[in-house]
Amino acid sequence: MASKSTTLLAGIASQNATLYHRVRFLVPDSSVIIDFAGGNSVFLVRDIEMDRARKEAPADLVSCAAAFTPEGGLSGDRDTALAQAAAECVRQAGETEVMVDRSLPYLYAHHLLEAGIGVTYSEDFGVTERRSKTPEEIEHLRHAQKITGEAMTYACRTIAKAKPAAEGILQYEGEVLTSERIRAMITAFLIERNFSNSQDSIVVTVPHVADCHHFGTGPLKANMPIIVDIFPMDNATRYHGDMTRTVVCGEPSDECRKMHAAVRAAKDAGCEALKTGTTGEAVHRVVAKEIEAHGFSMVRGDARHDQETATMRHGTGHGIGLEVHEPILLDDGGGEILENEVFTVEPGLYSGTFGGVRVEDMVVATRDGHEILSTLHEGLDWKES
Repeated sequence: MASKSTTLLAGIASQNATLYHRVRFLVPDSSVIIDFAGGNSVFLVRDIEMDRARKEAPADLVSCAAAFTPEGGLSGDRDTALAQAAAECVRQAGETEVMVDRSLPYLYAHHLLEAGIGVTYSEDFGVTERRSKTPEEIEHLRHAQKITGEAMTYACRTIAKAKPAAEGILQYEGEVLTSERIRAMITAFLIERNFSNSQDSIVVTVPHVADCHHFGTGPLKANMPIIVDIFPMDNATRYHGDMTRTVVCGEPSDECRKMHAAVRAAKDAGCEALKTGTTGEAVHRVVAKEIEAHGFSMVRGDARHDQETATMRHGTGHGIGLEVHEPILLDDGGGEILENEVFTVEPGLYSGTFGGVRVEDMVVATRDGHEILSTLHEGLDWKES
């Protein structure tokens, strides 16, 4: 932002990471934070939340909708009343314009405009503030990734030690081992460690792996690569882990080994390229070059997902923090990387015949290069990992 502007963020903090990043205060209902150009701030919450908010939220004034009742009164609808009060708060302060971010519910824009307050959208507001992570945020992400790695080890070892039965279908503790069963085991493991897994995990093999974001379904099979992708949230901090590994119970095919070697080399190259001052696009191009150097190709857009030849059909990675997917992307058009920005690096290859392979780590871009948070075994055999 070229100059200081009055800004307004609103919504439900548990669903709006930008709002939570600013107020660090969770309530089940909507709240509003107004940061005035003059330097003071007003945080509006339900009246029953004000005492706690005054102790915990970083704001000069904590109040409720009733304190800013417009001339026509407040609606009986709680969310509408809060939007009306936010507009009245801005009006009473003598402000004629507010800057808002991409997450603002239109309800608030409507009542601001109705009160004669101009609304200016900023593409960067609410994004730039969250990209460079503080040392504390990096430690939150490190812990989240550590627990994610423990869940990954648990899942991959369970798969690796399963016993193949008829037609190579894996059995575990006397029952068929399915994608759904492993995913439920991962969720239970995470819940015991105070992590949420509300978006589920990916445990997928052929044929569904040819669609590289399929969650997986049905029995798992021996001698075929199985992608496991876990991306939970630490309930204590609300920061996320995100890790992918590939496991084979049995003997991988020569083509699978070739795919795995290409993906690991591409991931290593992407991590080496990830540093402050380069761009997300440059990192992605390094990864794509490594994939192609190993004899595979990049295919984007409306590509068939059932072809025999393995291809990579997605970008290299994404920002991560209070959300699993945050700007910016390590992909075509990805902008300049900031110091202490945190990304996933996750190349993958996918074939409806040979299966899929993906390996993913969480990486901090530092002034001197990069740091991988919570390294973990990357091989296909997990029995002794």
